[in-house]
Amino acid sequence: MKLEALAVSFVMCASLSGCMDPAQIRAEQHASDRERCTGYGYQPGTDAFADCMMRSDEKREYAEQRERQQADEKRQRDADRKARMRELALKRSGDERYPVCGATSPDAQLDMEGFWYGEGCRAR
Repeated sequence: MKLEALAVSFVMCASLSGCMDPAQIRAEQHASDRERCTGYGYQPGTDAFADCMMRSDEKREYAEQRERQQADEKRQRDADRKARMRELALKRSGDERYPVCGATSPDAQLDMEGFWYGEGCRAR
């Protein structure tokens, strides 16, 4: 079990660091799956072993897909938040109650038109 955990940790670390090519990562994952399935008592070459390997692969694909989906959702939330901040900063333009946004404003962003916007400040 320790060897399996070490192999999984190595694969995860290597895949996160980008130091392994995809074929090498896939080979390591396959080896880890083989070790896991044989550890469960399945014999290579049997239908039960093939099912175990297939389930392991499907679980990994599902986890990777979910991870990509979560990253996409986060990027969309961040983009939506920035758009709301920009809209509010533009609406506050000229309102002296708010400071003018600048590079030192919290969460400040520079838009394509060269105006700073952020939370709690005005664009102009």
